[in-house]
Amino acid sequence: GLAFDGRDNLIVAEGGAGNRIRRITRGKTETKVETIAGAEPGQFDTPSGIAVAKNGDILVADTANNRIRKIRRDGRVDTVAGSGEPGFKDGPAATAQFDGPIGLAIDPAGNIIVADAYNDRIRRISTDGTVSTIAGEETPGIKDGLGEASLFDTPCGVAVDLHGSIFIADTGNNAIRRIAPDGAVTTLAGGLRSHEDGTGAEAGFYHPVGIVVTHDGFLFVTDEASGCIRRITPEGEVTTIAGSRPGFENGPGGRARFNGPSGIAIDGKGTLYVADTRNCLIRKIALVNPVESPSSNETPILIQPLTGGESQVDGALIPKLDDYLREVKSNLWPLYPQDKAHEIPGVFGEARGAFGGIALDHLHSGIDIRGAMGESALSVLSEKISSPIPNWDFGGSGEGIQAGLVSYIHVRIGRDKTNRIIDEKKFKEKIDESGTIIGVRVRRGTRFDVGDVVGTLNSLNHVHLNYGPWNAQTNPIMFPLAELRDTIPPSIEPNGIEVVAADSGAPFKEKRGGRIVISGDVDIIAATYDRIDGNIRSRKLGVYRIGYQILTENRAPAPGFEQPLMNIEFSRLPSNDSASLVYAVGSGVSAYGTPTRFRYIVTNRVRGGEARDGVLRTSLLRPGDYRIKIIAEDYAGNRATGASTELRIRIVST
Repeated sequence: GLAFDGRDNLIVAEGGAGNRIRRITRGKTETKVETIAGAEPGQFDTPSGIAVAKNGDILVADTANNRIRKIRRDGRVDTVAGSGEPGFKDGPAATAQFDGPIGLAIDPAGNIIVADAYNDRIRRISTDGTVSTIAGEETPGIKDGLGEASLFDTPCGVAVDLHGSIFIADTGNNAIRRIAPDGAVTTLAGGLRSHEDGTGAEAGFYHPVGIVVTHDGFLFVTDEASGCIRRITPEGEVTTIAGSRPGFENGPGGRARFNGPSGIAIDGKGTLYVADTRNCLIRKIALVNPVESPSSNETPILIQPLTGGESQVDGALIPKLDDYLREVKSNLWPLYPQDKAHEIPGVFGEARGAFGGIALDHLHSGIDIRGAMGESALSVLSEKISSPIPNWDFGGSGEGIQAGLVSYIHVRIGRDKTNRIIDEKKFKEKIDESGTIIGVRVRRGTRFDVGDVVGTLNSLNHVHLNYGPWNAQTNPIMFPLAELRDTIPPSIEPNGIEVVAADSGAPFKEKRGGRIVISGDVDIIAATYDRIDGNIRSRKLGVYRIGYQILTENRAPAPGFEQPLMNIEFSRLPSNDSASLVYAVGSGVSAYGTPTRFRYIVTNRVRGGEARDGVLRTSLLRPGDYRIKIIAEDYAGNRATGASTELRIRIVST
């Protein structure tokens, strides 16, 4: 959560591991960050929304404590409302109940407006301390109407304008709603899960979380899942002013990237500030030479980091994930027994595709660990839930959840093999008006300790394990899983090395003296696979690292190739649209209707979260006879050997 105080200092609710309220003071020469509450352990638990009263008191939605708190100007912290037990109850502040309050705002009369996320309601704490329900009912849904005749689904953000109208980021409905002063609820925009611009229902959102309203009626919204910042005009037109997809990049408008943007606030000069949550940053969005169309290619939005962040690798901002996981040193498996090795049917960086689609749709982002349908999936780290809606695809084959740094996929989240809730303290059924279970809620702030049950494996018979935020997913094989052994080197298929023209992709087939004749700019393709101890012998896996070296006929390094070019290494995942830079056509896995085959384009560079095209420029070598040597390794350091690792070529001038 973000809000500005009366001195234009930015107040931040750090709801992650810190559980603190911070103040950012912006000076002419430096930016100062200090903790103003929460330094004492246990004072807050996953604070979210922030609002500042006229007298300077800071109101906080203390989400996992199910309370609304107040930080007085002297630093004392009081409870404004909420008994602390999750539930729903109106009435006096001390006995009222909330269930994961997230959004917070103050109306012109001084009442506190609360987005009571997991009660699907908008609540009011009046100036006399009485809690009442403004809108929403006990079941989630999307329905306009008067007051409690309306329906919401996990509302997370609220903002109030000068006239008393309440604007809601209705997160679960991917919509922006309005409650008029007379209590009438209408849908302003959205309702579809997308990030399409447009007007009213034509526009789409993907988990809008933060919302702020300007004095002249413009709304700015953070779209958590799409990584975009949106603007809604008083006429209802939705445009994307910044961001394009999850990641990190500064720059103008659509070139900028955010990862899980949440809180949003606007200062006295009209500059926007965004909590770029999974990038560990507070970002600034400044209007520069405003023009009429902020969605044009010459958008006047400039994105800059204000403060925060951990490190920057190959242009992508990432938390210090590697150091963190190595400090934990548990490195357990998500199946029982957690300290014993299990079969791995799929590894990081392999070619994947949507069911029924092409096999080169995307790169596999984690590792698959084989188990039986109905078997419990277990937490491998002690983490807590950050996103207000951390799980997805209820009942689908890709159902999963992100808990801190780890995602568990192909799992019935929170349910056993008979579909019953495992732990009612961690998981809450989501039931519609007909009484049908339509989902499982995992509240923001829920904690999972090592070994806690996350859910049970679905019919795909494995749990897919991801490490890291979506813009910086890290190979789980780098954090040695307990008792994992890999003594088997990768293999290169017989006749598995191919040279093709870089411009057309046509293979070179002419031979002279037993050598393939090549010229011009070329790509080198190597059909390679790995195996690992404990797997069935026929199981083929992708390699960890692969590259090439040009040798003379007597196997000495050619000029410029004194060291192998290890162009492909799967330590960190590049963007999903890079699969075609890693793999040549003909790659795929059996699940997508093709034989398991990995045809790596070893002249392209894919490593450290970066992916770019490359070629071998044969004109830089003297015409003559050479050998292409393929170097393929697994993470344990085993390297492919044998005659199939070399291809004899003859370079001719064009």
